[in-house]
Amino acid sequence: MNINQFESYSGRSSHQTSLWASIGALMLIAALFLGLLATTADFVMIGIGLGLVCGAFLLAAPRLVVWLVIALSLSTGALISIAGPEYIKLPWAIALLSFLLWPMALLNMLQQKHTPLFVWLALMFVLISMGVTAIEWYSVSEFAAGFKRYFQAYGLLFALAALPFVGEDVRRWQKLVLIVALLQLPFALYEFFMLVPLRGGLAAGSQALDVVAGTFGANLNGGSANAEMAAFLLIVVAFLTMRWRAGLFRTMPFFLCTVICLIPLGLGETKIVVLLLPMVAFILLRKDFFKSPLRYLPVILVFAALTALLAYIYVVVMMNSTFTHVLNDTLRYNLEHVGYGDALLNRSTVLSFWWDRHGWYDPLSFLFGHGIGSSFWAPNNPIAGHVGMHFPRYSIDLTTVSTLLWDTGLVGVAMYFSIFIAAWIAANRLWRRTQDVRVRADALAIQAAIAVFVVFLFYSSSTVNLLPFQILIAAVLGYLGFLYKHAANDINPVRAPHASHSHYSA
Repeated sequence: MNINQFESYSGRSSHQTSLWASIGALMLIAALFLGLLATTADFVMIGIGLGLVCGAFLLAAPRLVVWLVIALSLSTGALISIAGPEYIKLPWAIALLSFLLWPMALLNMLQQKHTPLFVWLALMFVLISMGVTAIEWYSVSEFAAGFKRYFQAYGLLFALAALPFVGEDVRRWQKLVLIVALLQLPFALYEFFMLVPLRGGLAAGSQALDVVAGTFGANLNGGSANAEMAAFLLIVVAFLTMRWRAGLFRTMPFFLCTVICLIPLGLGETKIVVLLLPMVAFILLRKDFFKSPLRYLPVILVFAALTALLAYIYVVVMMNSTFTHVLNDTLRYNLEHVGYGDALLNRSTVLSFWWDRHGWYDPLSFLFGHGIGSSFWAPNNPIAGHVGMHFPRYSIDLTTVSTLLWDTGLVGVAMYFSIFIAAWIAANRLWRRTQDVRVRADALAIQAAIAVFVVFLFYSSSTVNLLPFQILIAAVLGYLGFLYKHAANDINPVRAPHASHSHYSA
């Protein structure tokens, strides 16, 4: 070995020794760091620590992250219910996984040419919200909690719309979503037979049946996400129906999956279904119905009969009441001045309450709000917003619209609505321009899902604080971005061999 070879070998050996020494030091530091976090018994801090250690590895595996985010978020309510309240912070760990998708997704968005407008509007909403919060700054904890609640699912949206996933990836995730939808039935049956009696049984009416929420989270001590579960199932049925009508789903599996998805709607008291079901049916069939009304009139009548059946189950069987009484009661706590539940405000007065306390005398708050997280309030919650604490028991964050008005003002509300408007237009443009039957079917189902999301803007605050529902929104809009991007590139993203006989899930 000559001197040059020896120096080269020595250099490589020295470099490898330094590399392994650095890795060993980092592992030692990480072990000590995680050990200290473990002694705190704080699941949030432990989750953040694990995320910091594992994040570098997960950044290189975005497909795995998407799998984990979808699977864990759509079942997190069930996991918490089974494991116990000590796991209530589990959504923080899932949100951290979603945030890991941001860097690569945003980098790809800046480089690719065909990112749809609604994705850019979503990013602009993030930036505007952060800017408003910086101007109306209150505290780091309020900002961190608000940012997590608002944007914990945006990583999935950006990733699906921007990262170079292929059709096979999407088909696997669609099957995963279908499996989760089918699992709602056994969880709903368990909640109906085991948990409803603990809250008074059928004699207690809607207060007891509220606990039937599938994997979206059953809460024995308060409201559960049963309406969000119902919306999720209706959206899945919408995709299944359009795939079946396009000849992409065989009849027997379609009817079996549809029945399994619809049964949970009759186990819990979710009156919002009476509005959502005919609305979804009309949006799915509107194009064909206007072309041939008589041909599709029987289908409309079938959906009307199903809606009437569900209404009868909710009102007569579950609530032991009459349609007149339930209608009057619903109008009272939605449109009049009766508070919703324990709150002093309801879904309409929460808007007039904001209006009465804002005006051009304070244009900054009127237009841009008080910062994200400022309106959040929950009893004994240490990270409640400063505005929410100023109005305890009013529930000024009762709906998404009211939350946005307090946090981001009229500008934020307009920006948030523009995301869904632009997404609707993109889906409509996709339906018109593509000849692929699968994409056309999914485009109409996506529009039905968007309509459901818009209804929930006025119905609850789930779209800005409930992780499973936010992941559902991100998955639908991200899938639309995926389809739009590939259609713009003249790529057929989801075609499978023998498509006319394919029965991939929605």
